[in-house]
Amino acid sequence: MKKVSGFSLVELMVTLSVMAILLGYGLPNFSGFMLNNYLDTERSRLSTSMTFARSYAINSQKYTVVCPSISGESCDADSNWHNGWIVFIDENRNRELDATDEILRFENPMKTQISATSSVYRSKIRYDGTGFSPGTNVTITFCDDRGIDYAKNLIINNSGRVRQSDANSGNVCTR
Repeated sequence: MKKVSGFSLVELMVTLSVMAILLGYGLPNFSGFMLNNYLDTERSRLSTSMTFARSYAINSQKYTVVCPSISGESCDADSNWHNGWIVFIDENRNRELDATDEILRFENPMKTQISATSSVYRSKIRYDGTGFSPGTNVTITFCDDRGIDYAKNLIINNSGRVRQSDANSGNVCTR
């Protein structure tokens, strides 16, 4: 007689119960992991555009501007970077996208879970031929529904250097 091997109903139920318990503990952590990943990815994407604009300004000896833009055809009047942004050559140095200016890069909006805002006083980042970004330091705060405790920053100083940091109590999440 041939021996048949397989699982009994009891073994199958125990295995499914253990898997359900492990998933119950793992899914909430996975959600937080995904949100952290979204924040890091979007912050890195904007940081890459800032670094690109700075490098282009240095190499071409032309002023470049990075600004929030929903349409990709002009700078927005607000400081909401999560709606998308553009990088352009500012030929006449007026910090506005004119007909003579060339768009170097247009970035699509960030994931809907993420908001990224800077001060309303510095919504446009301009780089000169030396790579400097004259004006005040600017902090762009990246948030999600979890609030300021999980927020992250992108900081651009006057010398044009871009750095990333965790948010502090002085930052505000607009979500």
